[in-house]
Amino acid sequence: MTSHRWVLPVLAAAGLTAFLLLARERTAGAASKVDDLAGALLRDPSFKVRTQAALLLGKLGDKAGVAPLIKGLLDENKAVRSMAAQSLGKLGGEAATAALKVLLQHESDAFVRSQAEKALAAIGALRHQETDSKDRKVYLKFGPFTGGSKSADASLLGLLRNTLRHALEDKLPRVVVVEGDEETPQGKGGRPGFLVDGNVLKLEDKDVGSAIETSCEVKAMVARWPSRSVILWTSAGAAVQGGKRDRDRLNARRACLEAATGQLGDSLVGYLKSQGG
Repeated sequence: MTSHRWVLPVLAAAGLTAFLLLARERTAGAASKVDDLAGALLRDPSFKVRTQAALLLGKLGDKAGVAPLIKGLLDENKAVRSMAAQSLGKLGGEAATAALKVLLQHESDAFVRSQAEKALAAIGALRHQETDSKDRKVYLKFGPFTGGSKSADASLLGLLRNTLRHALEDKLPRVVVVEGDEETPQGKGGRPGFLVDGNVLKLEDKDVGSAIETSCEVKAMVARWPSRSVILWTSAGAAVQGGKRDRDRLNARRACLEAATGQLGDSLVGYLKSQGG
């Protein structure tokens, strides 16, 4: 038995060429373009014009094109029906999905059916991609934040760690901080995961008249996790003046570290946002 493959006809009519130029060059808004193309799809006597209008509605990418394309599925010409199905696959949505399923219930042409099935598959893939994008998380594991300046005791290193963590959690809604000794990033596909660590490079006090000036410098590292391959180093510094009492000196050190860590956080936020955070 001989199989016949149906191919869309070449569109070369002079009137059609004028219509395509109008659709491409019109300077009105997207709504006007959709209206023009919808009118051509639903009312033009030439099936060639109707087919091309269905094609352009899909390329335009405006969801307003879904309604006329659904009506195009009822066109008497199989070329128009197949192109309307293809374009609905590009635009997606629940209405398009429902209409394509209805089409498959009564469509007898094999080519039109194949285009409707491909369109439904494309819509399903698009929906999965959108869901995955919404669910995408950036998983962070924080290191011990040890070492560095001997002037920074465990409490000040803890302050650095906690301040940086809170800064990232506040500004990156998709960040998930993983606790414990887990070595594998979590979430769909196990991606992406980063290790954040750092320490205090400098923490010094000096007399400035009747006050004490505290200067500090902190650094942070970002590595891929769990491989621990370093991909980013950043540092920041600050200076704070305070009284000479021990309590004032400690408060100045804490304020200095918090200010410098805030700058670190801003640097890391920019990078992690680029990773989907």
